[in-house]
Amino acid sequence: MSSAETHPPGYFDREYFRLHPGRDRYLAWLLALLRRHGVHRGRVLDLGAGYGFWLAALARAGYEPAGVELSAEAAALARERSGAPVSTGSADDPLPYGDASFAAVTMLDVIEHLPRYPAALLECARVLAPGGKLFVVTLNAGSLARPLLGRRWSFWLDPTHVHMFSAGKLRRAFADAGLLTERMATMSNFALVGEGNPFLKPLRKLVGRVVVTPWFGDSLLAVAKKP
Repeated sequence: MSSAETHPPGYFDREYFRLHPGRDRYLAWLLALLRRHGVHRGRVLDLGAGYGFWLAALARAGYEPAGVELSAEAAALARERSGAPVSTGSADDPLPYGDASFAAVTMLDVIEHLPRYPAALLECARVLAPGGKLFVVTLNAGSLARPLLGRRWSFWLDPTHVHMFSAGKLRRAFADAGLLTERMATMSNFALVGEGNPFLKPLRKLVGRVVVTPWFGDSLLAVAKKP
């Protein structure tokens, strides 16, 4: 997605961009994920910052967040919500930060939107400090839900999705960017389920948490390290 492109009308009106109890649980889970992988403090860059819920959670937890967001409207709201610097642009454009600037970079349901995702990963590697971590969540080509839901599967319901990833494809993309895969698993986010597909929303109350599994989960959960 180039910085010149715009989202379709109503894109930011979706529940995906609203704060609700399930999102609070997911944000807490993400903070715990960073800590489990050794990121306890420092600067964290979120690519595709949206309305800034994750940036605000990072700030409250004592990190120094920054963001990049394609939509100028969303970027302004993210700055207001989090107090963090949020630049306007695409995540696959050159990032407005110096080399080795961040302890971690997060791409949460973002990489599948980027036509030039290899360029985005190279930029992630550039701005990460040695030993820094890249956290990626993206829909899983091997999801059990994909054949069960068919065209109602989340990937097909968003016209801005342009790339689908398998674990192998994502590992290769990390390697091409000079990053080492530290973790590759799958997850099903029942804290947010139904945001993209209301048909599945009852599962949010039934399960209501993030379930991590070795295979077949709806999304890939990947952590890569800069050597």
